[in-house]
Amino acid sequence: MKIALIGPGIMPIPPQGWGGVEHLIWNYYKEMTERGDEVVIINTKDMNEVVKTVNSGNFDAVHLHYDNYANVLPYLNCERKMITSHYPYLENPEPQYIFLFDLLKTSGSHIVCLSDRIQKEFLDRGNDSTNVSILPCGIDIDSYFIDDKDVLYPDRSIVVGKIEPRKRQSFLQHKGLNIDFIGNNSDGNFDIDDPCYFGEQSKEDIMENLTSYANMVLLSSGEAHPFVCLEGMAAGLGLVLSEQSTANLDTSQPFITVIPDDKLNDTEFLREQIESNRRVAMGMRKEIRQYCRDNFDWCAIINKYKEIIEKI
Repeated sequence: MKIALIGPGIMPIPPQGWGGVEHLIWNYYKEMTERGDEVVIINTKDMNEVVKTVNSGNFDAVHLHYDNYANVLPYLNCERKMITSHYPYLENPEPQYIFLFDLLKTSGSHIVCLSDRIQKEFLDRGNDSTNVSILPCGIDIDSYFIDDKDVLYPDRSIVVGKIEPRKRQSFLQHKGLNIDFIGNNSDGNFDIDDPCYFGEQSKEDIMENLTSYANMVLLSSGEAHPFVCLEGMAAGLGLVLSEQSTANLDTSQPFITVIPDDKLNDTEFLREQIESNRRVAMGMRKEIRQYCRDNFDWCAIINKYKEIIEKI
């Protein structure tokens, strides 16, 4: 199969640091190439270049990963066209972003959603069920080191990802919650002089060092399918999550703690839940990793991806 993956053209693929969409596209490329498929990444802001590359490439399928470029899809000569929106608030969009649903619907492409909750939004807004599929993120689990005996920081939690208001890292600072922070800062309210802030780390460092912590915290106000949760589980970490950060996860698992919306600002409640999750997760590290493997291994994700392509 020959497939074109179209990125935003904002940063390189693979990215040098943060870049969730770019990392996802790169993982698709690696996994499908290893299977013998021919995968071409088109990563540019120049829509003329996108049209030229696709229309001269004789592709079996094209997958756009940036909804801002949806208007280019009708100009692409390919029988199987797909689009995925990575906008984090698709489950509960602000009024100015309602247009995204019509934009994707009228693009003439198959809509690939990152979660069942996002799929439901598209169906509730009149999209044909045969034209909307679900495909969660996958992860190369064995790339992440796991230590289930000599954990370096069994009494600490980690928050990983771009630091921005919707992820509430600045709120979690200076509360005595024993939380460290990793990520590039885009929040003026975040204290970069906090000794618990370790800046942006390479993907390699994250793969090696995540397992030093007991659990991961993500109290975001909006997430499509947070890849960072898969990273945490691959490293054997428990998860403490906001309701909006639980896409595709079985929240009945004992190592996944969900903080109700009305408790997100209750510091003492957060402390109790985070500490309780640490204790549970520290005794389940192998089970956590296995849950991640059973549900998000790239092999199964790519198999489902090819099924979606074939049915278009």
